[in-house]
Amino acid sequence: MSSNLVSVTTGHFACGRWHLKQEDGIPYLAHPQPFSRRNEFRIGPDQVKTVVAEFEKGDDLLIKIDFTGDRYCRAQIHKDLLPSLEAMVDDQRVIPLAKNQQTNWAIGVGLFFIICVLIELFK
Repeated sequence: MSSNLVSVTTGHFACGRWHLKQEDGIPYLAHPQPFSRRNEFRIGPDQVKTVVAEFEKGDDLLIKIDFTGDRYCRAQIHKDLLPSLEAMVDDQRVIPLAKNQQTNWAIGVGLFFIICVLIELFK
């Protein structure tokens, strides 16, 4: 398992691969969002309430992360990642939104399809 990979198995964030990243010294959990304006969904330290290790299996840990708003998830991580996640509990900084990745070609393709539909409607 990758050292920054958080493999979510159950909870409010469904199943999936999240990564622990940092921006401007602020740690956050990121999940890729294909076909979206922003290339990732972010959960910052201001949303993490507790991180509890529930089970250890070799170098991996099964943890429970409680978030604000009565949300939680259970995930499998490498044990080296636990201190970084626990540090998020005490840090209440807000992570900035991911950069807008919408490109001009996507707008161009959208306009092309709109023009095609309009041409078909007015034939």
